[in-house]
Amino acid sequence: MESRDAPGLAAQLDQLERSLGDFAGYPERRPEYGGPIDASAPDFRALSEAWAGSFSRMAGRQGWEGASPADADIQEGNRLRVTVRHVRAYLQSWEASLPDRDAYLRRAREGLDYLLTAQSERYGVFGYPYHPGGPGLKSSAASMVERAFRAGHPRDDVVENGWIVNVFNLGDGGLQFDNGMSGIALLYGYAATGDERYLRAAERAGEWAASQILVTNWNYNSFSGYLLSRLYRVTGEHRWLDAARIKMEIGTMPGQRANGRWIDPHNARIQYHSVMLRAMIEYWLARVQAGDSRADEVRGRIALGLDNLAEQINRFGASNAHEALALDALSLGLIALGPYADWRRAADITVNYIVGGMKPRLEERGLPLTETLASYLLYRRFDSGATDLPAELSPGLRAAR
Repeated sequence: MESRDAPGLAAQLDQLERSLGDFAGYPERRPEYGGPIDASAPDFRALSEAWAGSFSRMAGRQGWEGASPADADIQEGNRLRVTVRHVRAYLQSWEASLPDRDAYLRRAREGLDYLLTAQSERYGVFGYPYHPGGPGLKSSAASMVERAFRAGHPRDDVVENGWIVNVFNLGDGGLQFDNGMSGIALLYGYAATGDERYLRAAERAGEWAASQILVTNWNYNSFSGYLLSRLYRVTGEHRWLDAARIKMEIGTMPGQRANGRWIDPHNARIQYHSVMLRAMIEYWLARVQAGDSRADEVRGRIALGLDNLAEQINRFGASNAHEALALDALSLGLIALGPYADWRRAADITVNYIVGGMKPRLEERGLPLTETLASYLLYRRFDSGATDLPAELSPGLRAAR
């Protein structure tokens, strides 16, 4: 991957697939499924009302609320991806013209403005919270910082205002996750508001993403490819598309095998499978916009991956429903690629489980619904003709369709 040796990479993957045998493309953990399976079409009005109630319960829970000050030594708040999930859902709700849409836009701008304060002045990256005593992933992230310190890198080169901004390739490439998604959220915010600050910040994040080495975790590379593809679509500057090709053609898509699933057990999990497909939709649209005659090859891979995703849900039920990243991929795929019945059925199954099986339990605890419901609401508005092509998928989609 580092040498951009595509034939060599393909040979290694073929060997890996033979070694894994029947387990190629099986996830590292057994999925949990929610049932019973209900494939009926959810009532849009009831769903939008449930989403509005969830929005009211978000007060005090947004990713930017309760965050440490911008100049703190440690960041005790959430990872930036949490802010991104909220911002994107609010922008989609605004674009779907749901009731009180301006309230969604105001809340989205709060999150976008918070992201601006979290960006590294030195590197341009959106980093990971530095909290050495923190739980779970924060602890493992802090251990990467310690490795950088032991390797002789000064603290100011590694941590900035409580954010991990550089581990000098001693980590696993995971900084690409929050950086890519933060840049994407800012570009969607730019499309909604025209605020040039969001575009400039996304471009700085893109510069950092383009400079990163490829890593062996396909989904980490895909977050950078997602951002770089979107930057090309917004600016028309081919340097972004050139960088996206490396992240996607070498760093993401080769891991997808003939059945549409990614080969390794980690990326075969439904949530990572879904985020890579979402990045591929962006990359496909970038190639369409560039007039690339081979763009349909990427489209075919997306369809294959969404077919695989839908088959899993249609057979076994909703999975990873607390995030429902599959719902995001399916909803945007339905808008971008067209009305595939199996994809729609899988999306409906997921939504019915969230608002049926999960909603009462969440309401009892005062918790909001899964943010990716907003993707589905946007799809339904588009499918009914009530809204135009979403900003997430235009420009470029008209030419593709």
